[in-house]
Amino acid sequence: MVDLAFYPAVALIYFFGVLQANKDGRVDLPDSASVNVFCLFVLIQPLCLIIGGYTGMATYLISAYVSYSVLPWKKPSADQQEDTEKKKKKKKTKTN
Repeated sequence: MVDLAFYPAVALIYFFGVLQANKDGRVDLPDSASVNVFCLFVLIQPLCLIIGGYTGMATYLISAYVSYSVLPWKKPSADQQEDTEKKKKKKKTKTN
């Protein structure tokens, strides 16, 4: 029963992370990223379901993490880094 809830939960977290990164402009999603996602959800997920148990869940979780980390991430420009640092400083001064 836990297996059936685990796989969709990981998929939702994965897609939420990708959508947030795409919204923020931190990731570029070309066709190669589509192949990456296809392999994860069409090939690896059913294989992990067949393996089953904690071994299958751990394998799927590691595969999802690797898939997410090999997406083509954009390096932030100097302007974006400065904006991020300014936002952090503003938040810090507001909380103090």
